[in-house]
Amino acid sequence: MLWHRVLYLAVSLSLVASTVAKGQPLKLGDLAPPLKISEWIKGDRVDLAKGRGKDVYFIEFWATWCPPCIASIPHLTELQRKYRSRGLTVIAVSGPGKGETLRVVKRFVRKRGDSMDYTIAYDGANKTSDKYMGGVGANGIPYAFLIDRSGALVWYGHPDDPVMDEIIDQVIAGKYDASEAILQDKLGPMFDRLNRLHMMRNWSGFTSTAKSILDQDSKNEAALSALVYVYLVETEDPEGLRAFVDLHISAHGDDSESMNALAWTLMGIAELGSRHPDLSLRAATAAYKASNGRDFAVINTYARAVFEIGLVDRALELQEKAVALADGDELRDSLKKTAEFYRKCKALQSTERAVGG
Repeated sequence: MLWHRVLYLAVSLSLVASTVAKGQPLKLGDLAPPLKISEWIKGDRVDLAKGRGKDVYFIEFWATWCPPCIASIPHLTELQRKYRSRGLTVIAVSGPGKGETLRVVKRFVRKRGDSMDYTIAYDGANKTSDKYMGGVGANGIPYAFLIDRSGALVWYGHPDDPVMDEIIDQVIAGKYDASEAILQDKLGPMFDRLNRLHMMRNWSGFTSTAKSILDQDSKNEAALSALVYVYLVETEDPEGLRAFVDLHISAHGDDSESMNALAWTLMGIAELGSRHPDLSLRAATAAYKASNGRDFAVINTYARAVFEIGLVDRALELQEKAVALADGDELRDSLKKTAEFYRKCKALQSTERAVGG
């Protein structure tokens, strides 16, 4: 099978699928569970409820026998020192297992001295670990959780995640919008189901689940790709794809992000014989109208759809508009390269007419 979307789908689903929670599920946006700590080794006892409305908490689960955990110590110290005056409390929580006794942890922390300049706690009964690590299905350390001033969980993951520092900075500044992350976290179980249905080759259930994801997030590219894949590869039903696209445009045609995602998904079909340029153009046109022609990313999409039906002059005109609107944006160079490509095609078009004439 030459169609590249099979591989794309597998990668997409593996990236967005959630882990299975071992205890009471804990989701982004939930009120963070209280910390049930057997002993506070360094720093003051922390009561999340008392800090609500004023403090931000970064909680990392770690162990003295874990090399990546030890490697993260300088960064945690840096975070605590940088944001202490602005209300951040960094808390490192360890617990029993692999010889990780309270005595071992105390000795380790004492030797480290000021290089571990943040709060250290020992979770002797694993009550806190069960609530946090078990709640999100995490089974490896180091693993961290970020709680905003409202007391809500707004991020969790590996502390080496490159987006972590940026999110912490935004949360401290009161500028972080967790709504998109909360939505994607909510969709995790639905993608788990999509994966299972894919393995079972249950295409009816697969299609229904992908559409349910789009009911929650109409711009979800993984779900869009999943539907394109099942219609064109597994069920060989291009008319079913057309019917879905018609309904999706009717329902979300006034949402530029949704239409933009749909247009790129359709234009990303590798086999030209399987493409539907009229559908791509409809989606791109809807995105352009919904954005009032002012979003350079959408204009870039519209230009591509126009180019694919042979209107090179119009595509170049639109792409140059996208470049102008993207002034100062980091994507501007990429947009300029696309404009140059259209310009070359236009020149070749003129040459071909001369030769053919």
